[in-house]
Amino acid sequence: MKGKRHCLAAAVFFMLFLLPVNVLSASGTGKDRVYDYYDVLNEEEEAALNQELEEIYDTYGFEAVILISEDVQKEERMYAAEFMQVQGVGYGENKDGMCLFHQPGKRNVTIVFRGEAQYAFDTGIQDILLDGCTKYLKEDNPYGAYQVVLKALKGGLGRWSLGKSVRPMDVSGSFAGFLTAAFFISLTVSAVPVFFMTMHQKGKMKTIRQMPNADDYIEKESISLDVERDIYVRTMTTRTPLPKDDDHYSSGGSSGSFTSAGESFSGSSRSY
Repeated sequence: MKGKRHCLAAAVFFMLFLLPVNVLSASGTGKDRVYDYYDVLNEEEEAALNQELEEIYDTYGFEAVILISEDVQKEERMYAAEFMQVQGVGYGENKDGMCLFHQPGKRNVTIVFRGEAQYAFDTGIQDILLDGCTKYLKEDNPYGAYQVVLKALKGGLGRWSLGKSVRPMDVSGSFAGFLTAAFFISLTVSAVPVFFMTMHQKGKMKTIRQMPNADDYIEKESISLDVERDIYVRTMTTRTPLPKDDDHYSSGGSSGSFTSAGESFSGSSRSY
């Protein structure tokens, strides 16, 4: 009887202490990286995003978080940067990380990069990330918007982890776009030798010569031009509109590098 009690106590000890340790180690840091203070996600969606963010952390050595909050009375990029600093968001000594900051009530979304990642994911790349994100936010699908950003982020991190610069095609997620670009590149490359071959063949043709006048088509002394005048029967006015700001910034957005508490960040903000 006493032996059974010892076995039962050992089993309880294993369940209470050792099992949580194993579960925690199996999921990396076990840290929640979705801060939903606006309750736009259900439990399943939040759990799925947390798992995906954990996989990014483990696979690429990069910490990304999603912050969903009420409207803040502060510049969005600065608020996201300060949040990252307070929460300690960032991987390793370089503190490589990203914060996707969404304010549903204000209809604004912001993306901020910290550490060396801010140089890899420049404002051009950030615009592509926000393009995909705002498309879903306009359709009131925040979960889809966050997924699109994380998918694009993984594409860029896969390139960056190889020590290479992040390209638009790495984060666009559009294979069709890649094929289109490849088609036009191949078309341009093949057009160059064809052009020179055509010009070479044209030069060998004796019947084609550009003539300075129409003398070959007029019989001698059959016509004489005494007066030459240029008469304009109509006029055309061309107006060129002044360049406007890009749609990314016409709605109160901002982008570029900035500092928070002496630390450098890079981010873009956009209303939708």
